[in-house]
Amino acid sequence: MLKLLPVILLSLAFVSPASSAEYDGFRGVSSADLKPFARDLGGLLGSGSNQTARPLGFAGFDVGVRAVAQLKPSHNDTVLKKNSAFGTGFVQAEIGMPYRIDGFVRGGSYEGVAVAGGGLRYGLWNVSDEKYKINAMLVGMANMAAQRYFYAVHFNTSLVCSLNVPVISPYLGVGYDFTRLEVQSAVSDPSLSGAGVSVAEPRYTAGLRAKLNLGYLAGGVTYTHDRMLVNASAGFRF
Repeated sequence: MLKLLPVILLSLAFVSPASSAEYDGFRGVSSADLKPFARDLGGLLGSGSNQTARPLGFAGFDVGVRAVAQLKPSHNDTVLKKNSAFGTGFVQAEIGMPYRIDGFVRGGSYEGVAVAGGGLRYGLWNVSDEKYKINAMLVGMANMAAQRYFYAVHFNTSLVCSLNVPVISPYLGVGYDFTRLEVQSAVSDPSLSGAGVSVAEPRYTAGLRAKLNLGYLAGGVTYTHDRMLVNASAGFRF
């Protein structure tokens, strides 16, 4: 799996046009499409941000890339190409603060969708680097996504746990995504201009993180709104 992680990361971060989302299809959106599309977008925005529950510690920092892909669109989502994977990628920077708190910001742009966000993490108990000890943290995050035909605001909360295993450490997460999607004016159905929907979905994640000196590679899977997503990350952590 370790050898495959760089390949997974690159394939997710640079999804080819033949298998990627065609967000311009949103200009023909119908009212029935809005909630399924909002679930798919919210799943992308909420996944892949965390691969360890160990806080950075005061003045620590982490900078890396995150990539996530959903294997196929939700039922009734006719905006995205049927039975095709779609995804997005981010650059994420994190800094450690006192009291087991980490702050992070993230941003990216792909296929005309610009995303910016950030959040805070809080370690639930004193950090332990002892082998086979569990760390746990609460995560709160917000994202904004904008495209010529739609605008979305996304919030999520998560509980993440990781186990201190040498070299390759497992992590688990459970959370909730809240997404508000609004239609912009440039759509084929004028009656939908300014229309909006809100959706909320639980999210479950599991994965592995490999330590490589000052760097790391991680890969995992996420299950939400009856769909599977894969995510990968790589970066440097000090």
